[in-house]
Amino acid sequence: MNASVNINDQQRTRISTSISHLNVQPLNNVNFSLSVGTAVPRDVRLQPLPAEVVEVVPQYRGYNFVLVKDEIVIVEPSSYQIVAVLPYSGRSTAAAPARTEQRKVTFSDRDREVIRKHAKARSEARPVERERQTTGSTARTEIRRGERLPADVDVETFPEEVYRDAPSLREYRYINRDSRTYIVEPQERRVIEEID
Repeated sequence: MNASVNINDQQRTRISTSISHLNVQPLNNVNFSLSVGTAVPRDVRLQPLPAEVVEVVPQYRGYNFVLVKDEIVIVEPSSYQIVAVLPYSGRSTAAAPARTEQRKVTFSDRDREVIRKHAKARSEARPVERERQTTGSTARTEIRRGERLPADVDVETFPEEVYRDAPSLREYRYINRDSRTYIVEPQERRVIEEID
């Protein structure tokens, strides 16, 4: 049931537009977290995704959605788990400025603990040799939260056990630098969290 799908901006816009034609009222306050892996309470009324969305992303055939404020929350029907959260621009899709989606992402202490444990295990398994592979260039990229990573920086996927222990991390990637772990939003390659 791995429906983690990479959706590009054009697909996001098409999904948002086709949902805006449905005239669905968004919910304004919900008591669940809008993150991938969270189970939506069974009393939330879900709508089936329209056929145009399934044309854009066939993996979502049979999936449901709910609008929450300005987010489209796509839900796997049997488990009620959130598989994607996309920006929703509502009726005025033509006039809406393309906002760079910088949702405030917050990780729980448990998520951070899982990441630290993984980073420690990894650094013990593969000591310093990676740091030395800077192919003669002494230029090191400064990594700051909120910034995009240069294309030459390798972003890694967390191992499966991290996703098992902290499902909310499934949509993110990471890099290790100077004994710190940086969480990366893969679509925009933006650093969203630093964990030391």
